[in-house]
Amino acid sequence: MTNQSRRRNLPVSLGQLSGYLSGLTRGRLWLQVLIGMVLGVLVGILLGPNVGWLAPEQSTITGNWLALPGQLFLLLIQMIVIPLVVASVIRGLAAGENLEQLRRMGLLAVIYFLLTTAAAIVIGLWIASIVQPGKFIDPDTVASLTDGKPSAAVTGDVPTLDPGQLPQLLLGVLPSNPLTSMVEGQMLQIVLFAIIVGVALVMMPPRQARPLLDLMASLQEVCMTVVRWAMWLAPWAVFGLSPSSPARSA
Repeated sequence: MTNQSRRRNLPVSLGQLSGYLSGLTRGRLWLQVLIGMVLGVLVGILLGPNVGWLAPEQSTITGNWLALPGQLFLLLIQMIVIPLVVASVIRGLAAGENLEQLRRMGLLAVIYFLLTTAAAIVIGLWIASIVQPGKFIDPDTVASLTDGKPSAAVTGDVPTLDPGQLPQLLLGVLPSNPLTSMVEGQMLQIVLFAIIVGVALVMMPPRQARPLLDLMASLQEVCMTVVRWAMWLAPWAVFGLSPSSPARSA
């Protein structure tokens, strides 16, 4: 039975409402996620300890099964983010056909990074001066939690950096083993590795760089396909993760 015949068998009001909701949510991922979140919160309240529809053990099991799409969504994103970043950075840099264009883009990126970092620092200092974090912390309580050792957050001591350690810190940013950085999820090292490979491809003859660029293009397309699968799961993930927390707390 098709959706149209099913809709005809429903009452007029329900059929119109079903058609309206289907047309409203079709192609609107944000609306589907919002509806999933609202329904998930409602289900979480019903499964929680305040309502008591289910026993605590049954509520926990139900919450775990409902959270399965959300856990799958998170695993898909975590699984695909590193190859997607590597392929996108390499292809983005290799899109510049000459070093002059690449140098200009790098300069603009550095200026943008410095400006946004400075703005973030100014905003953080301004908010800290208003909120004054740590003002109401009891030093004796902190000392008891840290085995009597003074905390820098309470004493106000600022850690100092030895200038002799700066070269080692700078070298530590570069990945000595890209595979280890990927396994450990060191995104800064991964991005730097991708930038080095991209710049090397720009300096190589196009005939020699083309096979790796084609491989990166295929890898990027595979990653985007997996991302589309994850986006299809997003409303179900939000719905499943919303009731899982209160259900487990039952």
